Amino acid sequence: MPKKILIIPSWYPNSNNELVGTFFREQAHLLNANGFDIKILFGVENEVGLFKYLSIRLTQLFSKKNDLNKTYLKQAPEAFSFPIYHYKKWPEKRQLKSSKQKYQQAYKAITTLWQPELIHAQCSAKGGIYAHYLSKKNNIPFVIIEHQIFLLNYYKKYVQKGIRDAVENASKIGAVSYHQQRCILMNSMDCNPTIIWNLMDESKFEINTKQTNTKFTILTISYPHLIKDTETFFRSLEAFQTICEDNFEAIIIGNDSFNDSSKANSFYFETLAKKYNVHDSCTFYPQLTRAEINTKLQSCHVFVSTSVAETYGVAVREAMLCGKPVIATKSGGVEDSITEETGVLVNLKDAKAIAENLLKIKNKELVFSPETIRNYIIEQSGRDTFIRTMTDFYNEKKS
Repeated sequence: MPKKILIIPSWYPNSNNELVGTFFREQAHLLNANGFDIKILFGVENEVGLFKYLSIRLTQLFSKKNDLNKTYLKQAPEAFSFPIYHYKKWPEKRQLKSSKQKYQQAYKAITTLWQPELIHAQCSAKGGIYAHYLSKKNNIPFVIIEHQIFLLNYYKKYVQKGIRDAVENASKIGAVSYHQQRCILMNSMDCNPTIIWNLMDESKFEINTKQTNTKFTILTISYPHLIKDTETFFRSLEAFQTICEDNFEAIIIGNDSFNDSSKANSFYFETLAKKYNVHDSCTFYPQLTRAEINTKLQSCHVFVSTSVAETYGVAVREAMLCGKPVIATKSGGVEDSITEETGVLVNLKDAKAIAENLLKIKNKELVFSPETIRNYIIEQSGRDTFIRTMTDFYNEKKS
């Protein structure tokens, strides 16, 4: 019988934003088809006014139906969402306590006919906190794979404690890069994180053997946050513009609309492009489908990442699956996959070095094998490797 795994993600693709947490769903989907019985449970938290909160509570008290929903989250595997309503003037500590209780209610509802053998939290905040609570209430082991930047001081003290308790009491902890492993341990966590590189599904990306774009094309995928250091990207374009004799195109994909994709825009990126006098060489896409991103990756000549910190670097590796060389800052997670045969690493904020290496790639002073780049990623974290790694992670006892 397939092992039953309940996944508690910290975010997940939904009807408001189908791209957020896409890799969580893709990993779960692959595992569900290869030896595991996977289900997803995710609470959607909302802050409301007093009258609305009281009205909702009264309705819930007199209703015999549960609030589980299979239309909000993207399906395959089976994914259940449920609403969590907080009175907006509650302190965050009370909200967290209420959320834990709602997770327990939802857990009881989905386990009437299906009982998980293991709970898997995707990220410690706050999926790990909820998984730990469910584990204690129902006497079921849980594991955590940490995906986001691990900075305990970012959270309030009671959340820090919740994260620490979850990490140190989990059956196993996974980290998506050696950088991430180091960050967890630097917070004095009593654990031994296993490296679990994210799934890079080679079936969704391929090498374009007929490069039709003659204009040298640079691509980046980002969002407006200091951790992405997009300003360095535009400074590098400005520097490249001064040393490149030919016209080039820079494609910038991304926005800051995480909760509602209908509000996606490129205003932040366009402002920086104008500031560094490269706007005329740039094309902006606030949001693209996965298929459209694949097409853009296949048409570019090089992918650039200027992040200050990357826990893993999904976009970087997707470009590499398309056989594209990468110029990336030494931001942590990406360093596990970039070698002299697959790309170039530069120091943080070094726009000049990025520009110089862009010119070398354009002039074919630096030449890379697309097949070598792609195969490196497949061997490290392709479908077969990911299934084997996760099978060991789910089945091995705590180290």
